Amino acid sequence: MPVPVAMNHLAYQTLDLPATHAFWTQAVGAKLVGAVRQQSAVTSSGEEMAPFLHVFYELASGECIAFFDVAKAYEPVPDGLEWWARHIALSVDSAEDLAAMAEQLRAHGTEVRGPVDHDGLWLSVYCFDPNGVHVEITHQTRALTEADADEAQAMYDTWLADRAAGRV
Repeated sequence: MPVPVAMNHLAYQTLDLPATHAFWTQAVGAKLVGAVRQQSAVTSSGEEMAPFLHVFYELASGECIAFFDVAKAYEPVPDGLEWWARHIALSVDSAEDLAAMAEQLRAHGTEVRGPVDHDGLWLSVYCFDPNGVHVEITHQTRALTEADADEAQAMYDTWLADRAAGRV
């Protein structure tokens, strides 16, 4: 049987640490809870890394979003993936909290899109943090059920069949 796991943190590289800090602490309301500073280190592949500061911002659920401030000049490299597919989704407890969060983000100068209704199950707003991280704030309107899981499995199976047959 697989060992159960939970999310500890998601990590990104920051392009502007003070702007990142302001966004995640003030606009989102996360708390700076940890940091690791390395002057020199070696990656798991044996490469030498530039000095960095790795900061951790705790969300209300206890998980963290973390950022590396790397002490070297670099050009971000596009990875060829759809920009909208990679995002972090943060949860709030109600539609009222979602509206309040959207206003909180706007009050800090963040452009917010939405709300967007996703099949009556999730209501979401979207923005970008100072590093271009696509952030979704969402309210799940009901708990997922076994019927939802069965429907998801059927969609998964149909999608794979349609991909294999060239229908999508």
